[in-house]
Amino acid sequence: MIRFLLAPRLWPLLALALLTAPGALQAQTADERAEARALSKEGAALFKAGDFAAAVTKFEAANALVPHPVLDINIGRCYEKLDDPIQALAYCKAALNSPGSPDKIKEAARECVERTTAVIGTRPVIEVFSRPKGAQVIIDGLEVGRTPFNGEIDAGRRQVDLKLEGHRLSSTDVFAEFGGKYTVDEVLIPDTAGALLTVTSVPSGATVMLDGAVIGQTPVESYPLSVQGYSLEIQKPGFVAQVMQIELGDGQHLTRGLALVPIEDPNAALRARWPGWAMIGTSAAVAAGAGVYGYWALEARQLADELARTSAAPEDRGAYEDYVNQMEGHRLLSDILWVSAGALLSGGITWLAWPDD
Repeated sequence: MIRFLLAPRLWPLLALALLTAPGALQAQTADERAEARALSKEGAALFKAGDFAAAVTKFEAANALVPHPVLDINIGRCYEKLDDPIQALAYCKAALNSPGSPDKIKEAARECVERTTAVIGTRPVIEVFSRPKGAQVIIDGLEVGRTPFNGEIDAGRRQVDLKLEGHRLSSTDVFAEFGGKYTVDEVLIPDTAGALLTVTSVPSGATVMLDGAVIGQTPVESYPLSVQGYSLEIQKPGFVAQVMQIELGDGQHLTRGLALVPIEDPNAALRARWPGWAMIGTSAAVAAGAGVYGYWALEARQLADELARTSAAPEDRGAYEDYVNQMEGHRLLSDILWVSAGALLSGGITWLAWPDD
């Protein structure tokens, strides 16, 4: 049972069982133990809900009332989830070094220590690129190389400066975490240019105009401009033209990515009506044919009935059977044509009545 409870996802619940164990931490008053159990229960619920910051507050409050290695592990787990392995390591070590803890508790604490130690031992990695290449890479005021650069940095907030003669200084903040990989890729602005403009579109190949003058087709990358406002227009045959006002600040690299909207033919969405009318017209013709065959079937039946009433001569039997066969054949064709006419009429009406997309 203890092995099952020590599964990582159930550690926040483990404190509840241990705090209620007979004889646990008798130095605390019954009220303190009850309050610690309540706080630990709240922390377990918050941990399960993914609110690790609130959960660690509850576990720490419970631990202050009734110190216990299981609570230390729970707090360490919370700090692991909050990407703070240094704090996590401190609490898990405290649980590991707690005297008199059962082997299973020590095993859980040792696993936590191993995980956090491995993470802390993995420093963040950063890649730095610049266009043009060869810029000095300065991290927190210390030059570490030139672009393209790849190396390790300390965890925490780092300032990455790129410096290249004839270009403006570029500064980027990176919030690095243990084990993380980060990329800085900057287009350096020449001293002679006030700002840069990059315009992309989907699909590409659209004409880009500034104040009515064509500057290229998308993608337009790092286009140098003076610091001022512009009317930006993007055009592509078959797509709706897009016009917008942009304002470029000193040293700014403005990027605009646009998804072009196709121009829809107002008649393209309308289905042709002629198939519906054609089916209705055809149904009328087929119905007329059905009526003709129906009339012939009725006529043949009348002749057969008349012959049957007026003659009993053996030589007239062949004529009678001939009339009957004609009646059956005409009636069958009439039925088939009536069904076909109905189907055509229904299809034509449905075609005309069905809404356009």
